[in-house]
Amino acid sequence: MENKEHIPVCYEGQDDLIDILATSICSICYNTKSFIDFYILDCGINNFNKRQLEKLKYKFNNFSIKYIPIDLTVFNGLKGWGKDNFLDCYSRLLIPKLIPELDKVIYLDTDTIALDDIKLLWEQNLDEYEIGACPDTGYNKYLRKNCIENLGFNNQQIFINAGMLLIDCKKWRQNNVSDKLLNLAKTYKDHLIIINEELLGIYYKNNNFKILDSRFNCADRLNEIKEFFPTITDEYLKNEWNDVVIQHLTPFKPWMFCKNTYNNRNLKNFENFWFFAQITPFYQGMVNKYYYNINCNISNHIIVNIKFGKYWIKLLNVIPFIKVEIKNDNKVYKLFGILPVLKIRSIKC
Repeated sequence: MENKEHIPVCYEGQDDLIDILATSICSICYNTKSFIDFYILDCGINNFNKRQLEKLKYKFNNFSIKYIPIDLTVFNGLKGWGKDNFLDCYSRLLIPKLIPELDKVIYLDTDTIALDDIKLLWEQNLDEYEIGACPDTGYNKYLRKNCIENLGFNNQQIFINAGMLLIDCKKWRQNNVSDKLLNLAKTYKDHLIIINEELLGIYYKNNNFKILDSRFNCADRLNEIKEFFPTITDEYLKNEWNDVVIQHLTPFKPWMFCKNTYNNRNLKNFENFWFFAQITPFYQGMVNKYYYNINCNISNHIIVNIKFGKYWIKLLNVIPFIKVEIKNDNKVYKLFGILPVLKIRSIKC
């Protein structure tokens, strides 16, 4: 164990997405041979959920977890994320200060899964830059207009996706980047939309960061950035998906949806997400929530073969996914007709 290389990986953690965090951790441990030191910025995780995460050690022996308490009041007065004004999004900007023993770290959003060895990302050469990051393929006309008119972006500036960052912590600390970014958050708070992506763009003018291959932060979405950066072609992204290391589960979450709204295609690696989810102690709760939504929104699916008290729910109107058996007013949901995942009484929605 002691001879294994240690790779530090940092997340922001909250109770509301603890099951998704556990799934992401499982995906990394499953695919990575090295020992992973997980640092979780604790923005509100209760002790029960922490004990649940520790149970993953019954499945894997190549990781440790350390919690870093975050005082969110230090971000008071800043613009938070979304309609609920979540301030935890700023905590990632403090990672090099909060964990001074690290010289380098991988930061990942909770809604990511590893589909290959994360060492492939860890070994990327930053070429003396403070961070490495991938372009955000969702950079559209609306975001670009705001960035250029209100945030000082130029036409050649790549829009960073902050869901995965490879950080040179030594350089970050030397240049006092955390304080500079938070000062920018105060200055530009009236014009921030996505928060971290825009702050990093303001700070790293003229693309003064290491642009990493998209395989380290692939998102299953339309390629909107190609309108402004034609080199990021659909063909390029298709090839990156063939060698994907990290998938960012955005904008459509596989714990909520099975297909996108662009062309009704099944989400990429939907099954792989649920494969990793099944390993976690949170799996049954995740399934219950997912299939409750199916039960209450049955119009999004096709039900066939209703006979002998049994029927199938098909994904995308094609793939037989859930077998439902009805007996004594109870419904038993079986994944692929084999694995019982839920038993409930009929629900009136």
